[in-house]
Amino acid sequence: MENREQAAVVTRRQAANGATTVAVSMGEPSMEPDVWRKDVRRARDRIGRGQLLIVSVLGTPEPDGDAEALVADYARCARRAAESGAEAGEVHQALPDPFAPQPQMIYENVPLAAQILYRARAAVTVPVLARLGVFRSPRVLHETATKLAPWASGFVLVHAFHRRVVDAQGNPAFEGAGRERADVVGASLFPIASRQVEEMLAWRRAGAWDRAVLAVGGISTEERAHYFLREGADAALVATAALFDPLLAVRFRRTRAAIAVA
Repeated sequence: MENREQAAVVTRRQAANGATTVAVSMGEPSMEPDVWRKDVRRARDRIGRGQLLIVSVLGTPEPDGDAEALVADYARCARRAAESGAEAGEVHQALPDPFAPQPQMIYENVPLAAQILYRARAAVTVPVLARLGVFRSPRVLHETATKLAPWASGFVLVHAFHRRVVDAQGNPAFEGAGRERADVVGASLFPIASRQVEEMLAWRRAGAWDRAVLAVGGISTEERAHYFLREGADAALVATAALFDPLLAVRFRRTRAAIAVA
């Protein structure tokens, strides 16, 4: 598994069998805390038996703020989510590091990522999960997970490819400054996501650490969700696919029940 930096080329064509891949460039928009906290409470009131409410939290970098301000905002958001009814907090670290001179993600800045997880965990009593992205190699993935494991109850991966996104002519696909790079999500992420999840599960079986592993990335079919669970993942999470196929989880639960009966 090697993650070599390449540009993603945006094309427009109808995907077959739900195999949709999209590039996303919209920042990290959020409603005011009073609004999203009400959403969390409503969601908690409506979840069914056997369901778990995981709320993704992230800090907002201030224009003149330092790393301490960002860490404090992560902890503040985690506390607000837990107080509103979250049963686990997913600390989103697959975001650009605002303090790095060269493009990198927060989870690649291990001291910063560890400090964020430590403060978030100290702020809440619910489990804290570290949401990660694509790593350059298995060695870097293993080293990072090992260093973050003391502060996390589990890992969620793989979030997305963060890539330069261009059109068929090689020009930036998104207009505006700072939008040369974007998140590429959807079905095409599955090959590398599955390899990274397999690596994490292998190291867990070998005793590297005992943490939950929640698989995400390219789960566009029931078969892919079943694959992750067979490999030993504690959960298979659906994101992009649900936008294009809202009944995917329903079909998965039906096939899961049929497998259990058989």
